[in-house]
Amino acid sequence: MTTWTRHAAHSLTEALTMPGVEVAAGAVDGDGAVTSDTTTEDQRFEIGSVTKTMTATVLALLVGEGLLSLDDDIGRWLSAGRNGAITVRQLATHTSGLPSMARNVQVERSDPDNPWAGYGFEQAEAGLRESEVAPGNPWRYSNLGYQLLGLIVQRANGQDYAALLAERLFEPLGMRHSGVGSRGVGTLLPGHADGHETPRCDHPLGAGGVEATIQDLTRYAQACLFPPDTALGEAIRLAQTQGLAWQTRPGGYEHSGGTGGFSSCVSIDHDRGRAVTILVSNQGSPAYSSRLKQAAQLVLAGEDPRDARTPEPWSSWQDDARDVTRAFLAGDIARVHARLAAPVRGKITADQLERAWTQRIRPAGPAGEIAIVHHEIAATGAVVVDVAIPFAADRQRLRLVVLPSGQLGGLAFVPVRG
Repeated sequence: MTTWTRHAAHSLTEALTMPGVEVAAGAVDGDGAVTSDTTTEDQRFEIGSVTKTMTATVLALLVGEGLLSLDDDIGRWLSAGRNGAITVRQLATHTSGLPSMARNVQVERSDPDNPWAGYGFEQAEAGLRESEVAPGNPWRYSNLGYQLLGLIVQRANGQDYAALLAERLFEPLGMRHSGVGSRGVGTLLPGHADGHETPRCDHPLGAGGVEATIQDLTRYAQACLFPPDTALGEAIRLAQTQGLAWQTRPGGYEHSGGTGGFSSCVSIDHDRGRAVTILVSNQGSPAYSSRLKQAAQLVLAGEDPRDARTPEPWSSWQDDARDVTRAFLAGDIARVHARLAAPVRGKITADQLERAWTQRIRPAGPAGEIAIVHHEIAATGAVVVDVAIPFAADRQRLRLVVLPSGQLGGLAFVPVRG
């Protein structure tokens, strides 16, 4: 093992360590792989959306076997209704125009601490039929899309999704403790949020749901950096080069993940012949994920991950967040839409935004004081802001991604935990 792999794994662990939370990291180069020794071999973490890269790899395997095509209409595999002309490729590259979550996730939510409870493939398929596709099929990150891909690969292969990942990915790569949910071997570490342990939750399979140890995730990263000369290796190459789940970064690819109690990151640097993995038993968020990715990129470049510092926000970010909330409360959806950054504004019309507001927020009384209840600062300088909706009947918050320009980089409605 090289000095770089040892230093990388341990410097990442030290840079990201926080009280009461488990942090583990791994590093790979041409001479081998190494992981930090902070957890035992059988202690598993939820990896969240890093699961999407695994779903994409299995999809690519089945494409290589001729069981389906990336250019298949999803209507071949799903009861898709008016959305049957979306292609498998569009689902896999987040260019289907589908929303992040279907509307029936909101309708069927019964437990704010476990918002995906009871929401399986059948519910996702129903949500597909009800979903509106953004005009022009723009890039739009979609958990719904990847849950549907999990169902497609299950139907194409005639095998349960969890068993499919175990047989076609985990076993060939020697990922002995990994699995979809409780199918993993060993002990799931407790997750954390706001300094407290979080309950175990359900996840949308295909988009999430895998639990892995740091040793197993680093084996996966090693295969993604140096794909074996097998059908699985070809599938890994296809997933990366075709942009199936993987996000392109200078010199390689990456993906992060976050759940209610865990965060993860896998970053592959083909130019340098290096890769790193990070697992943390602390709640994922866009801001925290950006910090993990920044730390990973610093280490890959031979720099100190402690330099992945949270920037100071600009002075007017609270005013920007409150102004958007006031516009929503006043019914001035056009003003909210105008504040969206151009790439986001192209993904949703003002009418669609208004429907999202009226469908998710049910007034339960007169509007009260606007309260900013939580915020995080991303490595990019954007501020992720949670605003309490003064009159919401179903305990939801408005989450805004406010850019340094004052524009909105995104918005969503999120449940209140606890």
